Amino acid sequence: MESNLTVKAPTIHRARLAWSLYINYFIHGFGLIILSQNMTSLGAAWNSPLKIVSFVISGVGIGRLLSYLITGFLADLFSRKAFVLLGMSAYLAFAIGIPFSHNIYVAYFFAILAGIANSALDAGTYTTFVELNGGNGAATILIKAFMSAGEFVLPLLIAQLTANGLWFGWSFMTMAALVVINFVLILPLSFPLPNQSPAQEGSGEKKVKPNWVTMIALVLYGYTSMAVMIWFTQWISLFAADSLNFSDGQAHFLLSLYSLGSISGVMLIFALVNHH
Repeated sequence: MESNLTVKAPTIHRARLAWSLYINYFIHGFGLIILSQNMTSLGAAWNSPLKIVSFVISGVGIGRLLSYLITGFLADLFSRKAFVLLGMSAYLAFAIGIPFSHNIYVAYFFAILAGIANSALDAGTYTTFVELNGGNGAATILIKAFMSAGEFVLPLLIAQLTANGLWFGWSFMTMAALVVINFVLILPLSFPLPNQSPAQEGSGEKKVKPNWVTMIALVLYGYTSMAVMIWFTQWISLFAADSLNFSDGQAHFLLSLYSLGSISGVMLIFALVNHH
């Protein structure tokens, strides 16, 4: 006997939800480089050499590695909105915790939280964009543009703090404030129900066998390109200041220029994808 009860689809404010999700990745752009851009100040605060600060930064990757394989499954099983809010909460704890940490082990814990935040945001965001657009994933390309925008703004902010002799922690407090504001904006919004993109079951389409060579090649490409990006963004400002005799402002601005190139590439790819 069929039940007469039906699940009422939530009212989706598509534009507001999309912008809130994009803002999360603007904040994530801060999170990706905020430790490396403050390495000297953090080393002084922790009374530790740069290699120890670099070790703490590795905690972000550990956090991602520990959580990435399960967050997507759990977000599908429970709630994508919950995982977006979880990611934002973890980033808030990271942004507040790092500048007040005087122990590298505590700082390492907060760095791991940043990695978990990244995984949780990805788990709840990418699928949401696909479902918001009826199965079309082109909107997810712009996520990288907003990340790069955050990476463009943060070095300029840190350069201003340094030039005016202000506490380095204000960059973290700015990140925390952005998280809180966006949390308030996104909390009342409804997310699309899971698996609302056009169904493939029963469509008569033949399942495509995975191409393992292509899959492995893409995994290796993704790993190496991400590794090069992290290596570059972590050390370019220090290299410019120590080896090229750039001023602090010029060294930070160098990373902002890199981010401009990243934004340009993303927008070009987005235009090409939409054109086809």
